Amino acid sequence: AAIAYFLISALLTPDNAGGGNQQQLEMSRIVGQGARGNQVGWRFSADSSDISTDGMVTTYHHVRNATYFLHGAPAFKLTASNLTLDLRTQNYTGYGGVHIWSVRKNDLEDIKTTTVAWNNPLQLLTCPEPVHVRYKGYEMTSARLTWNFLTGESSLGQTSIHANG
Repeated sequence: AAIAYFLISALLTPDNAGGGNQQQLEMSRIVGQGARGNQVGWRFSADSSDISTDGMVTTYHHVRNATYFLHGAPAFKLTASNLTLDLRTQNYTGYGGVHIWSVRKNDLEDIKTTTVAWNNPLQLLTCPEPVHVRYKGYEMTSARLTWNFLTGESSLGQTSIHANG
């Protein structure tokens, strides 16, 4: 039995191609989904990911079809070049061509920026760099944006607003 255990363990142990310095696990063609209670909370796909050795931090590459659900219904969609997720807090940072848009009426229609941070416990979206927002026929460019999804409160940095029409 001991010999069988060691043989099976040896077969299931991955090869050490990096000489012992491997810091991440890489995966490709990712599809993910998370729950909020007994309802879908989010869903996404990505081309590939890098996972830290402790499994707590994952960076997804070429994120698309990301959907954030509220009360079981799709609310917002997101695309980004990269998205880093901390599984301990469910906080994430998206960077590189970040695009967020609403699929519900009465919400901000469209947000484009280079970096976005999501604080999951606070349900707080922060765009610390210039952000372009489209809402009900208005185009806004702001130095920064903070938006609380629980309260609906938001704050902006220096902002210019242009009407379309």
